[in-house]
Amino acid sequence: MSERMRTARLFGVAIVALFVGIAIGYFIPNPAPAKPTISLSAASVSAGTRFTATMSGFPANTEIYGWVVNENSPRMFEVGVTNAQGELTASADAPQAAGTWLLCASDKDYQYWATTVLTVT
Repeated sequence: MSERMRTARLFGVAIVALFVGIAIGYFIPNPAPAKPTISLSAASVSAGTRFTATMSGFPANTEIYGWVVNENSPRMFEVGVTNAQGELTASADAPQAAGTWLLCASDKDYQYWATTVLTVT
């Protein structure tokens, strides 16, 4: 086999491998990005009781901000930074006022959001 034929054959195999790789990448579904969530240690707590919120599904090492939306002007505060798995756990005291409280968390650029409801009795 001549050098020219070997080169042409190697080039042909490389082209076929490239197209096979593209086809496999196209047809294998990409996993959907995780949807951020907030899970609570208890969905209902007494006024002033300490509870824990675990935020997950955020990108790794991302600053997370909490939102107080039950006030006249919503207020934002820093909660912390997610770990390598995109999780962050924080504890807080429940409001002194009974009611249903919306808990919100987002990244600094507002691209990822999670919400849940805390019932205070």
